[in-house]
Amino acid sequence: VNAGLEIAGSDCMVIDLETRHDSVALAAQRVRKIHQTAARDRCHKIDSVLRGNWPHEVKALLDMGFAIDVVPSFPDAGRRCRYGVVYVDDVPVAESASAADALNPIKSSRPTELLRAAGCTDRDVRVVDANDNNELAQAAQRCRAEGRMLVGPSGAIQAFAATFRRPRSRQKFVLRTPILVVCGSLHPVSRSQIRRLQCPLYTLNETFQISDHLSVLTTIEPTITPDLNAAWATARALASLTNAAAPVGTLVVIGGDTAAAILGNEPVKVLGNLGVAIPVSDRNGQLLVTKGGGIGKPDTLLDLLSA
Repeated sequence: VNAGLEIAGSDCMVIDLETRHDSVALAAQRVRKIHQTAARDRCHKIDSVLRGNWPHEVKALLDMGFAIDVVPSFPDAGRRCRYGVVYVDDVPVAESASAADALNPIKSSRPTELLRAAGCTDRDVRVVDANDNNELAQAAQRCRAEGRMLVGPSGAIQAFAATFRRPRSRQKFVLRTPILVVCGSLHPVSRSQIRRLQCPLYTLNETFQISDHLSVLTTIEPTITPDLNAAWATARALASLTNAAAPVGTLVVIGGDTAAAILGNEPVKVLGNLGVAIPVSDRNGQLLVTKGGGIGKPDTLLDLLSA
């Protein structure tokens, strides 16, 4: 749910603060406000390739008195932390395809350097290596046992959740047709993925029609780097077309800003994972699949949507 909605009375809840494009001061303010909410356990999710205001958000949490473990690993998605350096598929994040993000360029592959720049020197925060799932599980267990707050990507938070040892069988999802894929991400991984789908593909300036099985709505790749206003305008245009289109059984949204524009303050119920780092939710009866721009391999979407 969005942070503007009622957040009390749930066993477990994920709240989107939407701070990535905010000023440092506003991001810290939102973090302080939401983490005043009473909770037995809490985590703070950050981007898996270290984009955004997260170091300043950690400083805000430290100022509130929390002890922090930054665990920037999600091995199943190719994100690992070794000797204090975060890698994506064995490439340091600051040298990866995500590094040149038009709106959030990655300044360092070392979380400690980013934390130091945000004023977190000599504070109760530690960056924890985790090169595989076993090390990630150990990091999460230690964090919880010591009463610290885990800060990390979704894979690290999943490892923290696993420390509660609630048995849960893996659910298999059957995607309902028609399926509409909406891609606002400019990341080369996602662009490669949608090009491999053998289905009608439309851009914003074309007449859009949903096919019986699978269709894609995306944007023309810009020739110049878009600024924040242009990026949001594009996301809103995609959202307008998507929400005005005929109902679909399954909506697949690629890119965080695109998902935020489509959903707005609308809450969804997370059901499980369709693939690694690809959650599936119930959006008032519609299946909603969301995927980050840099998540997956070239054939990930083709495999998931052809199953």
